[in-house]
Amino acid sequence: MPNITPVCNTAIIGLNCDQASSAAAFGKFFSALVGIILFLGAIWTLFQLLRGGLEWITSGGDKGKVMEARERILQSIIGLIILVASWSIYLVLLKFLGLTSGDGVNLNLPKLF
Repeated sequence: MPNITPVCNTAIIGLNCDQASSAAAFGKFFSALVGIILFLGAIWTLFQLLRGGLEWITSGGDKGKVMEARERILQSIIGLIILVASWSIYLVLLKFLGLTSGDGVNLNLPKLF
């Protein structure tokens, strides 16, 4: 993994230039933040999907309510697809930048030659 050298300005009091691990700490923080956002998005999508299913069941044959429930379910599925796509893009970016996410996911991309 390439090392990142922090900018050291001696005019700033209290800046510790010996802590090269601050970049690694930021990377871990950002990775955890992305994971939390994706997890919360997945929970919200599941909640909306269940809510749409419950609305469909309790619609009582009313076409308007069935259409609203169907729209909610469709939007939940689209949201889940967007979540999976954003997670995949995140992993591909990490792979191309030569970084690891630290979550044990090993993404092997195919090579042409």
